[in-house]
Amino acid sequence: MTNEEKILEMLASIQTDMNGMKADMNGMKADVNGMKADMNGMKADMNGMKADMNGMKADINGMQTDMNGMKADMNGMKADMNGMKADIGELKADVSNLKTEAIKTNLRIENEIIPKLKVLAEGHAMLSETLAPKSKVDELQSDVELLKIVVKNLNSEVQQLKKAQ
Repeated sequence: MTNEEKILEMLASIQTDMNGMKADMNGMKADVNGMKADMNGMKADMNGMKADMNGMKADINGMQTDMNGMKADMNGMKADMNGMKADIGELKADVSNLKTEAIKTNLRIENEIIPKLKVLAEGHAMLSETLAPKSKVDELQSDVELLKIVVKNLNSEVQQLKKAQ
């Protein structure tokens, strides 16, 4: 083999190697393009996840605001409950005072008023016994009217007799 043939053979081998390397480079280029597409997909997924996370943050902030409102409402209700407890305490005291006053009133009725009413009833009964019945009063009234007429007539007659003398 001549040098020229050897060189041609080497050049052919280098050509084959270069074609293989070119094919490898094209394969690598395709792999890099595939990796770029995968990276872009992952980037889009990450952006979607970021948007979801921002939505979740907004939801959490809304829930915290709602919780703060509920806490404020609960504190208001606690204050109302404390006020109602105080009002109930006052009502209990008022009821207790009313009970005491009712007991005092009942004792006064039993010890002072009822005995006085009994005395009045007894006095009324005595007066009723000593008073003349209405028919008797009517009879006496008609007798008095008759007597008035008689006295008037007699007085008139006495006056006429005095004139005649």
